[in-house]
Amino acid sequence: MNSPIWAAVSGWELNAELEGPNALNIETLFVALEGKGLIYDGPHKSILLNHYNRLVAANPNNLRHQVQRVYLAILCHEADELIGALIDLFITLDERGKGLKVRLLEQGASLLREEDLSVFNDILGQGEKRKLLQLNKQKSVLCNGNFSLH
Repeated sequence: MNSPIWAAVSGWELNAELEGPNALNIETLFVALEGKGLIYDGPHKSILLNHYNRLVAANPNNLRHQVQRVYLAILCHEADELIGALIDLFITLDERGKGLKVRLLEQGASLLREEDLSVFNDILGQGEKRKLLQLNKQKSVLCNGNFSLH
């Protein structure tokens, strides 16, 4: 094989890369992204959660990615990630999707502190978005730890 492409590729250590530490990340992402369900049922949830953090940051209007991120935070038992994912979902949906927000909040309630759950319920009941400022915003990819509400 004397093609220019083969000459360029022959110097790469492809086998080393395919068996390296990034191979698991790549395989996990391909498996998850080809799935049709909202809930990932594989062994590498934390890897995928980091990926969905980036997906939501890049395209916050993709509701599917937002919901998958919330579910991954629940599956990983990551309370701070869950709070960040819910904050981002509440910001994106604004006044819409109350049923979805209630359902996701109920499913993640066991991970949340009573105070945080109360804040989210107040926002749902009263529509007071300013109360989001009371929550831990470190894992929110949309507000980046500091945001204002109009």
